[in-house]
Amino acid sequence: MTKFFATKNILFGLWPVLIASVLSIPATLPAYPQSSAQQTRLRWERLIYSDNNELIRETTDEIAKNAQNAVALRMRSSGYYRNSDTEKGKADAIAALALLKSPTSAEEFEAKCYTERRLEKYDEALLDCTKAIELDPKYAWAYYNRGIANDGKKRFEQAVADVTKAIELDATFSDAYSRRGDLYSGSKQYDKAIADYTKVIELEPKRASGFNSRGWLYEQKKEYDLAIADFTKGINLDPKAAWILGNRGIAYAKKKEYDLAIADFAKAIEVDPKLPMPHFRRGLVYFDKKEYGLAIADFTKVIELAPKETAAYYNRGSAYDEKKEYDKAIADFTKVIELAPTESSAYHYRGSGYGEKKEYDKAIADFTKVIELSPKSASGYIERGNSYNSKNDYALARADFTKAIELEPKYYLSYYNRGNSLFNENQFDLAIADFTKSIELEPKFAYAYNNRANSYRMKKEFDRTIADATKAIELDPKLVVAYRNRAIGYEAKGENALAEKDRLKANELEQNVNK
Repeated sequence: MTKFFATKNILFGLWPVLIASVLSIPATLPAYPQSSAQQTRLRWERLIYSDNNELIRETTDEIAKNAQNAVALRMRSSGYYRNSDTEKGKADAIAALALLKSPTSAEEFEAKCYTERRLEKYDEALLDCTKAIELDPKYAWAYYNRGIANDGKKRFEQAVADVTKAIELDATFSDAYSRRGDLYSGSKQYDKAIADYTKVIELEPKRASGFNSRGWLYEQKKEYDLAIADFTKGINLDPKAAWILGNRGIAYAKKKEYDLAIADFAKAIEVDPKLPMPHFRRGLVYFDKKEYGLAIADFTKVIELAPKETAAYYNRGSAYDEKKEYDKAIADFTKVIELAPTESSAYHYRGSGYGEKKEYDKAIADFTKVIELSPKSASGYIERGNSYNSKNDYALARADFTKAIELEPKYYLSYYNRGNSLFNENQFDLAIADFTKSIELEPKFAYAYNNRANSYRMKKEFDRTIADATKAIELDPKLVVAYRNRAIGYEAKGENALAEKDRLKANELEQNVNK
């Protein structure tokens, strides 16, 4: 019996790394003549760092006295965002913007710019921050918010220039460093980003999110021990920070320290039971450990918490596939397709499920869709070729394998599968050539040796049959068909004792598999 191979993909969801800066204020600012309103604002800005809840109380009192104070609304909005109360933060931004129809001072233009960039009105924000800078060329916050607006417009260089200017104006501007770190991170300039977050940590050593962000950057560089050290510091500062526990769990998982990873995900779930990602990441760890039942339970929980999370359906389908529960796997991949109709890997995996159920026409339809969505990928052609081969449509199978070889000439499975198709058409010399090429590309692929041995057997070249079957057994001592091929070769040469020994070994292996 020939065995066909294809590739399968696992879709990994992303932990929501909370690396984006929260609006705050440097501890010190340049000295220049200040009005009473300016001094009040400066006090509120300092409170963001020293006592954010007091900031919210003071601005709330001020708004109660003067509902038209747009700057107070803008500052309270910052306080709410820093407390992760985004709904209230957004509400205050909207209210402040409604009051700032005709700003006159640098503070009012900056407040208007702030509200606009919070509401993703980046063009307007750029104009208003620029006006604030014209009125006060040393206004660090105006440069900072303009930088964020430039980032929103995907203008990387201008964004970096603006936040760098904010840092030049105030070397203690922590959030400017973190924002620049985010910009460098987004462009994969991880060393520069790490330097900026190191400065954030120096300025705010008790801010857990700074350690979390730098840890995430180390993780991207695969410096997992440094990442874990930073995540641990963040957890020590904020033991209930579920996202930092989750990020440390990811780092442990990447080091294959699965028990530590599972413990962190479990703790994150305990801290915030409604957060989907710890379940998702723990499910991936269980999947890697081949504990598919536990993986399915976690992915099911993710689906309960986030019914439109495609990655949860995808990976649960993959776990069902590993358990050979093909109907359930197909149902999950169908859901992925419903939620993400252009996700080619979902068609790929569903097609594999149909293939396992011998529903080859459905499999062919799915792999044809894979080819339509990813025409330069060999895997769709390989899988469709396998389905055609299973239907005995050898010419169509061979055409697909040949196309796969054109797309990826160094992919050993394409040659191997085409060799199988040629073998089924009794084209043994051509099959041998393909198996030889597969072996050249992947010298440890036992099945290619076995199937070449099978081809030599059909040509009655029994010495070569024995040699290849022996190599297959050396690479995979449990490969039953290789023992049977070698037994036939020995028997043809009259070496009956060796043949009988191989037949007994093949029977023993089959019995162990069936237990």
